[in-house]
Amino acid sequence: MKAIENVFQGTGGQIDLLNTLYGGSSQTTMNVEREDERLVITLAAAGVSANSFNVLVEGNKLVLYTLLVSTSRQLLDNGTNQRLAVPMFLRVLDIPPFVDADQIEAIHEHGQVMVMLPFKDKEHMHRRIDIKNLF
Repeated sequence: MKAIENVFQGTGGQIDLLNTLYGGSSQTTMNVEREDERLVITLAAAGVSANSFNVLVEGNKLVLYTLLVSTSRQLLDNGTNQRLAVPMFLRVLDIPPFVDADQIEAIHEHGQVMVMLPFKDKEHMHRRIDIKNLF
């Protein structure tokens, strides 16, 4: 009987979270614009809080995602709280070689997250390679 209880443990929280997902929020939208000195990626999702958005740089990849995290907590048998999270949006983008990955920033403003990808200085974008004469 205990095994059956464990199978269904957390189901109420999942149902509540899915109800919120499908009844209380909208799809995340992404827009990319080029400005003079940078690219700007704008993410927006009505009903989604700023802390649900995530921006990661993994090598030469930019990972953008949103998670809907359950506000209710369920006490497990071992005394710890369980929180549920459902991914709502995921995009993995290549960081172009002309973007300075070390200077990427993100801000939350007016219900949107804006990720700024500044261009490298022109002197770092092009360089002449000298050909060495081995003879």
